[in-house]
Amino acid sequence: MRKLPALGVLVVLLLGVDQGARLVAQGALASRAREAARDPDSADATITSFPFLGRLLASGSVPRVDVRVTGAAAGPLRLAAVEVEASGVVLDRGALLSGDVRVKAIHRGRVTVELNGMGLTDAVKLPVTIGDGKVRVGREGGVGVAADVEVNRSGSLVLRLAGLPALTVPVVRTPLVPCAATSVSVEGDRVLLSCEVDEFPAALRR
Repeated sequence: MRKLPALGVLVVLLLGVDQGARLVAQGALASRAREAARDPDSADATITSFPFLGRLLASGSVPRVDVRVTGAAAGPLRLAAVEVEASGVVLDRGALLSGDVRVKAIHRGRVTVELNGMGLTDAVKLPVTIGDGKVRVGREGGVGVAADVEVNRSGSLVLRLAGLPALTVPVVRTPLVPCAATSVSVEGDRVLLSCEVDEFPAALRR
């Protein structure tokens, strides 16, 4: 009868160690993201895996890693957020056991840049509002002209206004945004620019 409580304590201890290792790994990735973004508002990382250490020791991989940074800069453009999503993430087991986190490979990844009205206003020098999935450009306090959004071959955001010249917003590549956008959408009060990657950003995988 005494073995059951002891087994329960052991399970709790193992779960605590597993959770602690995952939190340390997440903290290391968030710290690298913060450093790469150069003074962002915030940086967070999430590793989706349970158990973390058991799965890592068995297969060397975790199902998913997400890194999100808010308030990062891309040249003169202020980004509302940058999100790096990766699935099938292979980690260096030896490095992790030594207290380091190194991403060796990923199966699939996506980098998404979020732009808000304030950032776009600063970029195009005209009032830009985003809401209900629509972008409008116009005078402060006015209704504004509806703009269609697209990306050009260089990955820049293009705002097309009926009867007016298009506005182009270059999105500079950064350590967290290593690829040019290939798709764009408007969701809520944000414009989302995305690109697919087959490698984790170098600034995060070291």
